[in-house]
Amino acid sequence: MNSAQAPTILLEAATLLPYPGGYALAYGSHATDTHQPTSDLDLLYTGDHPLDDAALSALTAAVVALHHRHGLDLDEEVPYPVKLYATGDQVDQAAALTGFQPSWGTPPPTVRETWFLSTDHFRLRLVFNVLTSPHVFLGGNITAYDRQVRCAERSAAVLAQSLTTDDGPPTLQEAWAALWQAPDGRTGKDYLGYLVAPHLLSVLTRGLTDHTPAVPRLQPSR
Repeated sequence: MNSAQAPTILLEAATLLPYPGGYALAYGSHATDTHQPTSDLDLLYTGDHPLDDAALSALTAAVVALHHRHGLDLDEEVPYPVKLYATGDQVDQAAALTGFQPSWGTPPPTVRETWFLSTDHFRLRLVFNVLTSPHVFLGGNITAYDRQVRCAERSAAVLAQSLTTDDGPPTLQEAWAALWQAPDGRTGKDYLGYLVAPHLLSVLTRGLTDHTPAVPRLQPSR
């Protein structure tokens, strides 16, 4: 697929939104225009209600067919049932940092194994990453989208503070460093999944200066 075809595949992906109450996002390399001709298309669909097994299988089949039509590779390291769809409640949980509860206050682990990538906590971490990474809004409920992205950006600042050693609010540089790289050197998909440094700076700048009441501070699970 060349750059001229990019709007076509994104428009096709938008038509697969299961519920009008939700919204659709494209993220990853297609959102940053860094994709290769056969790069897979990362998509997240949200909706008011859970999808039953038949509906989720149909959505997955439609996304796979979209890839085949455009000659794109499939990336199933994270299973489609985990990464493709989330309810509005799950997105709210993700934006409120529920996915980080098991490791709160410490650099969260990422295990590149199916058993870990299929867990509910990883699903919520992935949704949080989508909301706070470069993405393209493909259509749907813009009000819900705006609210959830704004909440996630405030939460990014809260998460960064939990990972820094000082008791006070972190500086922008400290917050960025805490989310960009773990103390043991892990970055990118081996840590929190952030791949575009300037965008993360923008997210944290907004999150640190947004004075809307923040999400409740999580308590350490240890």
